[in-house]
Amino acid sequence: MNLHFAIPRRAHVSCVALGATLMCAAPLRAQSGTPAAGEARSDRTGRAPSVLISDVTLIDGTGAPARAHVSLLLRDGRIARILGAGEAAPAADTVIDARGLYTIPGLIDAHVHIGTMPFAREAAQLERALRGGVTGLFDMAGDMRSTGDLARAVMAGEISGPSIHYVALMGGPAFFTDPRVLGASLGYPAGTAPWMQSITAATDLVQAVAMARGTGAIAIKLYAALDGALAARVAAEARRQGMRTVAHATTFPGRPSELVDGGVDILAHAPYLVWEGSPPTDSFPKRARGDFLGVPASSPVIERVLERMRDHGTMLNPTVWVFDEGQPLDSVSRVRAPWMYAVTRRAAALGVPIVAGTDGLFGIRGDSLPTLHRELELLVSRGGLSPMQALVAATLNGARAMGVERSTGSLEEGKAADLLLLEANPLDDIRATRRIRAVVKDGRVVR
Repeated sequence: MNLHFAIPRRAHVSCVALGATLMCAAPLRAQSGTPAAGEARSDRTGRAPSVLISDVTLIDGTGAPARAHVSLLLRDGRIARILGAGEAAPAADTVIDARGLYTIPGLIDAHVHIGTMPFAREAAQLERALRGGVTGLFDMAGDMRSTGDLARAVMAGEISGPSIHYVALMGGPAFFTDPRVLGASLGYPAGTAPWMQSITAATDLVQAVAMARGTGAIAIKLYAALDGALAARVAAEARRQGMRTVAHATTFPGRPSELVDGGVDILAHAPYLVWEGSPPTDSFPKRARGDFLGVPASSPVIERVLERMRDHGTMLNPTVWVFDEGQPLDSVSRVRAPWMYAVTRRAAALGVPIVAGTDGLFGIRGDSLPTLHRELELLVSRGGLSPMQALVAATLNGARAMGVERSTGSLEEGKAADLLLLEANPLDDIRATRRIRAVVKDGRVVR
């Protein structure tokens, strides 16, 4: 027997006032008194109930125009079929009437640091993130024992949360006095943990990358105290072993252009691009306090590095929120934020692939939703991206950054059934990503 669901419009109430209400939306309710859709259970074979989302406007995450009156059949955690207007709908265990709603892929925050709190608190944060529309995370270094345990628990269904992928970190020996690094590798001499390795020109990179890969990491993150030549060698070996490479946009003394030319896949933190026009330095603690007045965002040296990023397909992970609203206001931040937004605008205009990440899954006081929603708003209002570009940055480009775009990141047949149902069109106003009526993860409606 098929169950048909209508999704009632939410009451006009505040999430903050309600405290425990994370989605700011009424739950899905079944007609005729049947159980709520979020309570649907697998059948005796372990198969997830099939779901038909009918008559929705589809924004698929690829950058293609929105399509009205589309239906999506979700089966076994995947998008089995996408039907256009007028096509006969197949049978499904659950039918959701989505008239007047918009669907986008689940959001991906491609720059977070989890695994820093006790397991129960982290699990609660992950559930909040999922209910707030984030279905994928890219963790950018920490204690991989904790992060890997969280990733496994989500995959096994022991806790509810976004899918988690993570990096292993490499840096020069000078970096391994940082208390954050030491805290994330307790039990190992500094720089010897498989997920936090100190490397030099003499390091056996075949073994080092293999050790990093053995942690379950999908990428290597290059942090600091590395020159361009060594960064290029790591990127080449990582690629040979099927891993991607992420780097701070300057690795001190490695310049942005050296990292791009060396084959690094993603440069993180737009403000660090300023070091392309500054004298080389190994003073990595100064990384966020560059000469933003002396190296204008419009200078030829910055233009050239952005063009090289475009030509190499190097992705930019700007992390604008953390350098603007996430930092104390001082004399540097007053000039850094406008510089960062100008560079992000120019990168997007040139065709540099932008990938959205926050450097802080939650961090805005009084906002029950993940920081990623604010990141998208800033990318549009100050970073010059169109709403469509911002959505791609937080969906398909996030999946590309992790190398999993064949299975997730966009709403296409055969891909993971991770999606949001929204009450308003985010292409008209990117703030509509907050107006979540329902979250679907792996084909199941999240309560």
